[in-house]
Amino acid sequence: MKNFTVSASPHISQQKRTTRSIMCDVLIALMPVLAMAVIYFGYHVIINAVVCMGSCFAFELLYSLILKKDFSSKAVKTSSCWDCSCLVTGLILALNLPRVIVVKDWNLNVYEKMPDTGARTVDQVLFSGDTVFICIIASLVAIVLVKMLFGGIGKNFANPAATARVFLFLAFLSSFVYTNTTGLGTLLPASTGATWLSGNKLTNNRNMFFNMFIGNRGAAAVGETCMIALILGYLYLSIRKVIDFRIPLVIVGSAAVMAMLFDGLPRGLTGARLINNVFAHVMSGGLVFGAIFMATDYSTSPNTFWGNVIFGVGIALFTMLIRVFGSYPEGMSFAILIMNAVSPLIDKFIVPKPFGYTGKIKAKGGERI
Repeated sequence: MKNFTVSASPHISQQKRTTRSIMCDVLIALMPVLAMAVIYFGYHVIINAVVCMGSCFAFELLYSLILKKDFSSKAVKTSSCWDCSCLVTGLILALNLPRVIVVKDWNLNVYEKMPDTGARTVDQVLFSGDTVFICIIASLVAIVLVKMLFGGIGKNFANPAATARVFLFLAFLSSFVYTNTTGLGTLLPASTGATWLSGNKLTNNRNMFFNMFIGNRGAAAVGETCMIALILGYLYLSIRKVIDFRIPLVIVGSAAVMAMLFDGLPRGLTGARLINNVFAHVMSGGLVFGAIFMATDYSTSPNTFWGNVIFGVGIALFTMLIRVFGSYPEGMSFAILIMNAVSPLIDKFIVPKPFGYTGKIKAKGGERI
């Protein structure tokens, strides 16, 4: 009997997973995206990431101390900020921003309009105090208003980073700017400018898909450019079983179908031009980034697989509706927030089956057992 142990059912040995270990996996998965963003957009990305992550950490720590009314070292050590979820929020938020944000009322002379798209561009800015200020404000919204006021991790109804990005877009719409030069320049012959979604979508530039794949394209956010880095992050999270590998595929696949139905066929595109248009929609904007790192958030997505399928199809639907019929060329963050609000309703109707449930069985006489 000494060789037997008593354990709780279902007697399956699993590797211990904690919130901190999961968040560390997400941070590791984001490293290739961060690295490529720095290569293409320069040291401004590092500044934004440090400010966002540091601000998120500080706001969560300060909030928890004020809530406990205890500022002792013990209270600091037991704060929820050490589970690293605030660092994930900060890094995702930084990667959802342009490399430089200029508040137009403060700095009217540092940007100019591009002749082809009308988008404002910033070239040589050594340090942007505007961007640091915006990063702090966005971190405050993400951590305090969206996460901590609702009870902390697992209790927030919406994705903090997506909400903060939408808030910035609505509050500082005219301040979002693009870059038309690279940060390091000498490493890769990049040419970054306004996102493909804001231009003429029917124009097939030379090597467009190759440039999108490696990240050598304009983007409204620094983290949404390089498909190689995003795929590496997706594979890592899937192998580590941090996310269900099927959910991002559902979102991207649904978006491709809807891009064809809403934007390709109505324009009369056929053959190669139709396929090119679909692939360009999928590979541009924050679609892939949001599908991997934001739509898979545990606390703001449904609890069942089929619920997540509905959730993912809804995200793709709203994203394409906004892109094609709305005045905003992107739409992924708005779509995620809309489906975050719908998530409790999905869980209400898509209920998981109890463990051991086999359904009703009929006897030979037709009577139910």
